[in-house]
Amino acid sequence: MQSWQTDLLNLQLSLSMKPMLRHVGSIDLIRKLVDLSDRYVGRLAVPRGTRREQVALPGAQFDAEWITTSEAPGERVILYLPGGAYVLRTPNTHSGMVSRLCKLGDARALMTYYRLAPEYPFPACLHDAVLAYRWLLDTGNKPQNIIIAGDSAGGGLTLSTLLALKEQKLPMPGCAYMLSPLLDVSDKAPSRWKNAASDTALPAPAQRAINPRPLYLGDADPGDPMVSPINGNFAGLPPMYIQVSDSEMLLDDSLRLARRCHTYGVPVNVDIWRKVPHVWQIFAFLPESGEALEKASEFLRTNTP
Repeated sequence: MQSWQTDLLNLQLSLSMKPMLRHVGSIDLIRKLVDLSDRYVGRLAVPRGTRREQVALPGAQFDAEWITTSEAPGERVILYLPGGAYVLRTPNTHSGMVSRLCKLGDARALMTYYRLAPEYPFPACLHDAVLAYRWLLDTGNKPQNIIIAGDSAGGGLTLSTLLALKEQKLPMPGCAYMLSPLLDVSDKAPSRWKNAASDTALPAPAQRAINPRPLYLGDADPGDPMVSPINGNFAGLPPMYIQVSDSEMLLDDSLRLARRCHTYGVPVNVDIWRKVPHVWQIFAFLPESGEALEKASEFLRTNTP
């Protein structure tokens, strides 16, 4: 890795949620720091040729944009739910990664910037994700051509959205892709403390100056399957692909998901990568980032027409 790449990685990690949630006592200040990083560092990650078009969804109280990398994208559509602990947003950083995934997977993406806590606690984000999916169906997209994807908190929201679609008897998407998903907000999984030191992005629960969990939960029960989707009934859900690092605190969420998918007969593949950062796919200069997105694109192409 070249020195400038190492410096960039260190800058992005230094502005990650771990030091901020450990030491910064104001959610507003954290958001300002994250926005600063996204505007001046995250925008460098958006590849040339990426087209971003704001789109207004009827009845939506959130922002959304189309991400395309081709003049004539195919019918494959990714409904992407970006992470950020349900309280933060990095549109440039996430758009850069999703743009690369779209190019590899011959797809376009609807970036859905669902409402954030604490201003809008659960279930606002879930309502927004389902609304975006309904809009895709209403505008002529076939469900078998849709992929729902998300990272970290957005990965957990991906699984919650699948459960909500099932509950509302809506047609399932072709497949789902989750990057280091947060699937259990109870913080009881052993990897939460086993990997607390090795996780470069997220602080251990006991070390948080600000804990996003109660901000997101509001009055909701953390055991509710729509809040902690690992507790849901997975029967009838589409094929899933999960990527997670062995050094992060959310490792057990993905392992438990694999076991429960097998119990319910849902096709699932969990790839465990060694000693890479939480949602390492965002860091385009890491070889593991390109390899992970290439494997994800193969899954997308295999499971959608």
